[in-house]
Amino acid sequence: MRCPVEEKILGVVPDFKKSKPLGKRDTYSLVVTDQSFIFALMTSQMLKDAAAEAQKKGKESGKGFFARWGDQIRSGFTLYKKYYNMPAESILDESKGNFQIWLSNISKVTVSKKTGGEDQADITEIKIETAGGKEEYFINGSSKEMTGLFEAVLGDKLDMKKGILG
Repeated sequence: MRCPVEEKILGVVPDFKKSKPLGKRDTYSLVVTDQSFIFALMTSQMLKDAAAEAQKKGKESGKGFFARWGDQIRSGFTLYKKYYNMPAESILDESKGNFQIWLSNISKVTVSKKTGGEDQADITEIKIETAGGKEEYFINGSSKEMTGLFEAVLGDKLDMKKGILG
């Protein structure tokens, strides 16, 4: 069900991942609005299109091969920025893998910062609990922007923890 009132986009958390079987994962841009969390799936086609657009713009501006190649690589890392200027409904309609969780349906979000050992990177685990169950996500490292967004929209539904990967 979509809300008839226009949602205000407060921020976007890129590289929001959900583990899948066999070591695979889905990667989302988490769009945080004043009313919901919108999960925008990053598809391989979107990455290909962004790289092609970067290549085209580089050629048009007369950049050399290596400069265009660098632009193509960076294009995937900045793809999430487009969501700041899109209406929530357009984000949801962009891909069949996109979905929304209303803030009013969230009972608790637990954010656990995990410090890796010598051969492991730090990650932050995010558990989102609703009446429908619990979903687990993670980001590499940590994000002060994400924490600030969560504090702003979740209030006392947010539980922050620290731990060590084991």
